Amino acid sequence: MTSHSSVEPEKPKTGVSTADSESDVERDTYGDVDEEEMKKWLSTVYERGSKTPMKEPLTASWGLPISDTDVEKLKVGFKSKSMDDKWDMLIEEPDENGNISLHIIRHWVQQECYILHIVPKPSNNDGGSAKIQSITWKGNKAGWQCDAEQAKKEAVILTRVHLHCEFETLPHYPSSMFWDRSAYRKLDAE
Repeated sequence: MTSHSSVEPEKPKTGVSTADSESDVERDTYGDVDEEEMKKWLSTVYERGSKTPMKEPLTASWGLPISDTDVEKLKVGFKSKSMDDKWDMLIEEPDENGNISLHIIRHWVQQECYILHIVPKPSNNDGGSAKIQSITWKGNKAGWQCDAEQAKKEAVILTRVHLHCEFETLPHYPSSMFWDRSAYRKLDAE
């Protein structure tokens, strides 16, 4: 008499397993990177001292009012997901006054190019808005330097593209303004 079982026969194995358990398979998939390391790598939180400092940083006041919606978008930041992405936008934890900084970093070389210093909306309900108080930018880009207005335009273009910020009080800047050669001057060779 033939016995009928609901258990299907095991399929033949075609290779040798090198993993001892499912957790080893999961770990091997990411090449010795654990979950905490992966979270840190994908995080949009800026860690002070973790990036190459700016060459000859310049800072200018700005005072640009920004909407609550744009503040929230800036706080989210942006982290590159592939080698095709050129920029990271990492947010620094708020200081004791609630001020935050958005660090705009060239992804491949991990160099800071712009920092937007953001002051929160006043808590006294006087109708004020949050502001980009000032901007710091790289004062030496391969021997070239732009003025504050050009640095502001470049930072706005990047945050509009990657974070979808509106900055309603500013005009639209075409992408051709991003590296406007006429806004740069050649630095003297030393």
